[in-house]
Amino acid sequence: MRTTAPAGIELEKIAAPLEKICSHCDAYHSPDCKESECLVGFSRKVLGFAMQKGLVDIPGASSLIPQKDFKPYYPESVAPTLAQTCLQCKECRDNHDPDCVVALVRSSIENTVLSENINYPGSVFMYLAMIKDYNPDLAALLAEELRKK
Repeated sequence: MRTTAPAGIELEKIAAPLEKICSHCDAYHSPDCKESECLVGFSRKVLGFAMQKGLVDIPGASSLIPQKDFKPYYPESVAPTLAQTCLQCKECRDNHDPDCVVALVRSSIENTVLSENINYPGSVFMYLAMIKDYNPDLAALLAEELRKK
């Protein structure tokens, strides 16, 4: 288990687009907001915990990703977050860990607009190609976001 972020991972850059998604939610800052039941809320909680504790891996956290968040999410609202996970990923390839904070956020956000998770191949380019097979519109938005960065 890695306990400190490898050089170059800036988790706060992933947090910013998540905040934007939340700010457009009707339940945001209300008693109806249940972070542990929300894919975006879970992502924010995981990032906050990781930044506070200086962790990159949270063992077992992938099994805690909410499965019953049926709020409407749109590719254009989640593409910036997916782009940041791609930019912050260090392309671990064979050492990829699904309990890595970056992977946890990516998996959660994929669940907002895809019917199944992409088995991350350890390469941003290969990931983009796989997204295109599932959702060409999301792939185009993601590619555009990556070009902006």
